[in-house]
Amino acid sequence: MIGALAGDVIGSVHEYNAVKTKDFFLLDPKCFCTDDTILTVAVADALLNRLDIAVTLKSYYRRYPCAGYGLSFHGWAMSDSMCPYNSWGNGSAMRVSPVAYVAKSLDETLELAEWSAAVTHNHPEGIRGAQATAAAIFLARSGHEKSDIKAFVESWCGYDLQRTLDEIRPTYTFDESCQRTVPQAITAFLEAVDFEDAIRNAISLGGDADTLACITGSIAEAYFGGVPPDIRESVLLRLDDDLLGVVREFEQRVMAR
Repeated sequence: MIGALAGDVIGSVHEYNAVKTKDFFLLDPKCFCTDDTILTVAVADALLNRLDIAVTLKSYYRRYPCAGYGLSFHGWAMSDSMCPYNSWGNGSAMRVSPVAYVAKSLDETLELAEWSAAVTHNHPEGIRGAQATAAAIFLARSGHEKSDIKAFVESWCGYDLQRTLDEIRPTYTFDESCQRTVPQAITAFLEAVDFEDAIRNAISLGGDADTLACITGSIAEAYFGGVPPDIRESVLLRLDDDLLGVVREFEQRVMAR
């Protein structure tokens, strides 16, 4: 889960200041946690404590109201409604990583990914984005090769992963949809040689940087065996005690087993 948070934090300063290169300062002092981190921790909390997912997401929104949420999520979180709003946005994919560590099988991973997404993102594309991301994480942490992960995402999820980053980058722009974020984020992971390289790949596309890197980082952490200590500690220092407490508990109770 730290991989998702790290991608969010590192990408935070590039969300509206896009770069089209991998050559940038990795942990800018201005880096911060956005809604990607807040809602990823919320999903982890709901899983740990068997909480209602809608209530939990709304609770975290109200505790951290200025984290940069999308307008549709903001409207839902402020309302009394518990009904989803048919979103196909990439928010379902950026918050899904905890389910891939709780699940004991690929089928359960897909079920939990839908559970975490459909509370808001019940559009088929919103669910597909969450499932593709969670499946990639589960397969990565289960020891599968990149070729296996790519094949599953292409066959089961229907995403086209044939284009390289060099082919994507020149014309890629900011896009908040799952269908224009998740395949690109997975490609950034597939072309990476290590965790840091994966994050640099994602941000270099010049799009929704924090969410691209959040999704890529969540998969890269599972595949490359964790997050480098210097990056990990820098990210943890940016969490308040409440968020840090959930992260620590999740790692101890779920990821360490």
